[in-house]
Amino acid sequence: MNRYRCLTVLATIAALFCATEARAMINPNFTPIDLVKQAELILSVDLQQGKSKDEYSATVRETLKGKTELKVLRLDLSNAKNKENANALRELAAGAKPALFFVGEFAEERNAQGGEAPQRRSFLHVSGQWAEFSGGQAGLWLLKGIDDKSQGVWAGGTDMLRRCVDYILQDDDPEVPVKDGVAWSGGPQKIATLAGKIRAVRPIDLAGEGRLLLYVAHDAGDRLLACDAKTRKFTDVTATRRLAAKSRAFAWGDFDGNGRLDLISFDGQGLSLHAQQADGTFKARPLELTEALAGGCTGLSALDCGSKGRAGLLISTNSWPVLVSFAAGGKSSATTLSASGIDLKKLGKTGPCLVADFDGSGVADILAPFCAGSVLFRGHAPGKFAPGVACAVQLGAGPSGACVADFDGDGRFDVLCVNSDGVTLWQNEGGGKFAETLRLSGEIEYRSKSGGIECQVGDINNDGRQDALIAYAAMTPQLFFNRGFRSFGHAHTLDLGEQHLLEVAEQGQQSACLGDFDGDGAQDMVLALNNGEIWAFFRENDDHEARSVVAALPVTGQYKGPVAVTGWMGKRCLGAWNVLPGVSQAFFGRMDAGAVTLKWRLPGGKEQQREVVVEKATVRVEIKQRYGP
Repeated sequence: MNRYRCLTVLATIAALFCATEARAMINPNFTPIDLVKQAELILSVDLQQGKSKDEYSATVRETLKGKTELKVLRLDLSNAKNKENANALRELAAGAKPALFFVGEFAEERNAQGGEAPQRRSFLHVSGQWAEFSGGQAGLWLLKGIDDKSQGVWAGGTDMLRRCVDYILQDDDPEVPVKDGVAWSGGPQKIATLAGKIRAVRPIDLAGEGRLLLYVAHDAGDRLLACDAKTRKFTDVTATRRLAAKSRAFAWGDFDGNGRLDLISFDGQGLSLHAQQADGTFKARPLELTEALAGGCTGLSALDCGSKGRAGLLISTNSWPVLVSFAAGGKSSATTLSASGIDLKKLGKTGPCLVADFDGSGVADILAPFCAGSVLFRGHAPGKFAPGVACAVQLGAGPSGACVADFDGDGRFDVLCVNSDGVTLWQNEGGGKFAETLRLSGEIEYRSKSGGIECQVGDINNDGRQDALIAYAAMTPQLFFNRGFRSFGHAHTLDLGEQHLLEVAEQGQQSACLGDFDGDGAQDMVLALNNGEIWAFFRENDDHEARSVVAALPVTGQYKGPVAVTGWMGKRCLGAWNVLPGVSQAFFGRMDAGAVTLKWRLPGGKEQQREVVVEKATVRVEIKQRYGP
């Protein structure tokens, strides 16, 4: 699969910048905040060609800052420094998308050497690229060229820059970070060394009380590891808990309805339920679901299937997904989901399904991803799904991984995919439509690599913006911090290679995850390396002032999830998190003390909200399950 899937026009534009990676490196001295502050006029405009190829009009759609009597600006391309720049702007304008026009005296912050003197000029941002103009007399602006340096101010889509501008104008103290701002505490800690295939490392809240254990899915025997909050040492509690699973695929949920988190494991042959007992130990029994496994098993997920107080099971297969609901007495029923008019053979290899409320209806949907496409099953009630429809999301070639996140902070779940060819980032545009936006997402576009095997979402620096972790088959993992509105920067101080923290990690990983294992309010990282070693990296938080609000769906609740929980700081949306009891939680960081408003909606109910004040630590909130009006 072509990583960028670009049209010829995009390839032409990209060629202008391929000479240097510096085109999108973040400029610490001139950020979107400086741009907005120094601009005397900011306009949203529509571009249209005039009587000649060098004449363009910029019709004012909306004035965002300042005042102007002009309804139309005139753009002259004949003065461009070279023909390629003029052609590139023509191609960008041909996309017929709204652009942003900034006018002012712009200069980087003066430094010890004097810095740059302010110059009156204008910048046009269109389709993710910058163009610089001079002049401005009587509304006539002369194109100087495509300005690659301004990619360091904002590397991302124009639609995201518009939202960033609105945020800066509306917020009393806006932030658009230029670096991750955090570090790992001390050196890495080796947790264990396991022979055989490690399928996954994941944080699990077995007791449903907010204390995370590390779960290791392992062909030769799963592991449960508990972290001591004071010493940060992990202890293997597998034997104490009597967990005897050997998982190639797994799902955690309250499957027997006793208000405790259980494990369903696939060992390559069949499924088994490992039910958690009142004393915290596990008791195993096989599940008779032979027919449900006829298409194989590529993944397992827990979800509410409408059986009161019991989680259901979604089996991802090599063809259509299978939905299993459980009833009293250990009885189960299986239903195969399908779609008419879709030839799965043309979609290629499948991957584990993603379960989340993609359309904002309050009911979880199922996205079945394949190498060359996907099928979306929209939920209309717990356990009830409409026939599948084709969806644009693609896993990509070879070994791959995918996760849901809300990187642009609009309350809708996006999909990040990593694969043998590279990375794709599918923005949720609503109505079941997704668009690939990696080219418009900052440094993750050119700093991420091919060979990714897994990805995870987190908030590694507690700033309320969702960040991304990528694990690789044959290199060190990468963390990308979010500047807001889906523009990423490479987290250099957390990069193991750049910081010379764990040389063996360069040989690749089998799995990776983020989670607050020591309970200090800061997310940590765990890696399962290709050599079988498992390592933990604790985020530096010596003053224990890593502030956050954690929202969890109680294991004891009647609704078994998942549910979308969004956080708000005033008018700024912190994005949505996909919350599943004991498995995943919403994590909203705050840099300073203040309020976070949580919003969520359960199936059949109205939106609920709760305001939480954060002082100096983590505040944990359980999502109340109130149904109906």
